Amino acid sequence: MAKKGTNSVKKIKRLIFLKDVFVLALSAYGGPSMHLALYQKKLVDEKKYITTSELLEFYSLCQMLPGPSSTQTLASIGYKYGGSILAFLTLLVWILPAFVLLTISAVFIGAFQKEALYYLRFVTPVAVAFVLVAGIKMIQKSVVNRQGYILTAMAFVVVAVLRHPLDTVVNMKTPWMFPVVLLLGGLFSYFNYKGKVQSYESIKVRFPWTSLIAFVVIFVAAGVLGKVSSNRLVLLFENCYRFGSLVFGGGNVLIPMMLEQFVNHANYMTPAQFINGVGLVQAIPGPIFTIASYTGATAMHGFGVLQQVLGSFVSTLGIFLPGALLIFFVFPVWKKIRSHPIVVKALPGIIASSCGLVLAAAYLMFLPVGLNWVEEGSFFYTNLNLADAFNVREIIIIVVTSLLLFKTKIKSPWYIVLAILFGIFIK
Repeated sequence: MAKKGTNSVKKIKRLIFLKDVFVLALSAYGGPSMHLALYQKKLVDEKKYITTSELLEFYSLCQMLPGPSSTQTLASIGYKYGGSILAFLTLLVWILPAFVLLTISAVFIGAFQKEALYYLRFVTPVAVAFVLVAGIKMIQKSVVNRQGYILTAMAFVVVAVLRHPLDTVVNMKTPWMFPVVLLLGGLFSYFNYKGKVQSYESIKVRFPWTSLIAFVVIFVAAGVLGKVSSNRLVLLFENCYRFGSLVFGGGNVLIPMMLEQFVNHANYMTPAQFINGVGLVQAIPGPIFTIASYTGATAMHGFGVLQQVLGSFVSTLGIFLPGALLIFFVFPVWKKIRSHPIVVKALPGIIASSCGLVLAAAYLMFLPVGLNWVEEGSFFYTNLNLADAFNVREIIIIVVTSLLLFKTKIKSPWYIVLAILFGIFIK
């Protein structure tokens, strides 16, 4: 009887934990840094599920892994509190509100595309400002030496500035360009690391190999199916699973990869549709990675509402599954993984390159918003409409929004709300 009573108490405590996660999911605006503050307030100070030091340790671990760092941190808390099942349920509860809201938004915009894009026309420059400021703040927080600034600049120059001139010589419209830049940044940092690395002892614990094997098998299988299949749902899952497996630095690093894949490479949506999604995800609580819900549904526009919902589902599953599997593998041995010399030496270069990719995303998003082109979608400067090159109003919105984001504490949803209201009432 005592054992049965103990199990019942555990179930109740885990249900209460999931309820607390759901409350967090409804108020989680502002990206990973704000999410961490919410975890501290709700899960540490109020509920005492973990300590502050444990929270920071979990977050540090997740910063070293590809995937959504704030989501993986929360899953780690669930893992510690109730094992892998609770960690999985935590992940589902955490992403549910954003998944539902962004899917509905994408379906609505698709159904009323002309009117919706008109009313959302001021959201696009605001979204550009969000990404620009995110990139600058990432540099301020994460780049600490000359080598880091060089890698940031190199990533930006290759992906943004040299993109269109090189496209006549080399096929730059490839989604693999971004992981290659990150890999080179990590290698450069590894071989030029100047700091001291603590002595590392071999791990003497049992690895949960099932999770790692599942991660690798799904990655390979999705890649093979993506090559041989023309089914868009399969391709969406493969694209998003690859992104979730390779993205370091959070959701803002994901944006340039998605922009490249879904707009420039696959032509699943227009730049305006994608950039509106970037803006909307700032107005909806939850992780930035749930932009996959929006892009998945938008990519299936024209195939029916059910297919749009399926597109959102497979994209959301693809983007979050790799990070979850890696957490299930790494968490039991995280104290050793975090001090591994390869991780310590390579991570600064990966993070610095990620900062350059975020700035590149802001630049690439700015091109169709702030400038006018003779041939739409061709961003060679020889194609610039010299008679009316600049969209002055949009540039002013980008500048003003950027300044407000730096100088005030106005929450990001309010910028989107105002942009939509201006779009409705200003002709």
